[in-house]
Amino acid sequence: MSGPHAGRARKDAGGDVEEEHEGGMERWLLTYSDMITLLLALFIVLYALSSLNKVKYAEFAKGLKTSFNNGPSQPSSSRTVTSKKLGKLKITKGAASLSQLEKQIQQALKKAGLIHDVNISIQARGLIVSLVTGKTFYSKDSAALSPVGERVVNVAGSVIAKHTNLVNVDGYTDNEPILGGPYTSNWQLSAQRAVVVVLALQNEAHVNPTRLYAVGFGQYHPIVPNISPANQAKNRRVEIVVSPPGKKVVLP
Repeated sequence: MSGPHAGRARKDAGGDVEEEHEGGMERWLLTYSDMITLLLALFIVLYALSSLNKVKYAEFAKGLKTSFNNGPSQPSSSRTVTSKKLGKLKITKGAASLSQLEKQIQQALKKAGLIHDVNISIQARGLIVSLVTGKTFYSKDSAALSPVGERVVNVAGSVIAKHTNLVNVDGYTDNEPILGGPYTSNWQLSAQRAVVVVLALQNEAHVNPTRLYAVGFGQYHPIVPNISPANQAKNRRVEIVVSPPGKKVVLP
């Protein structure tokens, strides 16, 4: 046998002849050709990058930055807000800072004689308008707004409707078990309380429904320990949470 792929014959212990193939050279050539191919691809990429003009290079750098930052950064004020997708929603010009909204809502509620019927504060999650039990909100095992509660939601919602901040409505209950009635658990009751307020914001205050979320938290996020009827009344509440401009809804 002759040629570059010829093997060489040797005898085994029984005297039979075996043919030993020389495959090492072929494996080396395959590895070498792969390496050359990769080097060629690298040089092509480097040449392409060296030919970019300033505009294309800036776009390339921006794309890398976006990828490493896991998406585009969100605008921080009403002056810099552009059309940015948040999930399936868009935030456009008109989003107000939380301090602006707080001042406007306080003025509107004060003018309507309702300023003492709500708690308003700015927290990490956003601007929170808290509606609690008593003349403002809920009796035990009820999801219905009182007349005063309806006015509070309408007045505050009319201010919120003028802007584009996302709004989360959170419903809560005390720790008493549900005994009869249309609800079988505190989960259902808290969710329905949130839904009632969302519907009022949409239908009465004309807040864009694509900005609204309703969430029920049951009895599991009390603001005070459920150790007395007075404390339980404070935990039966709904919170209207207005997110900062350009930010997604943040849950507790």
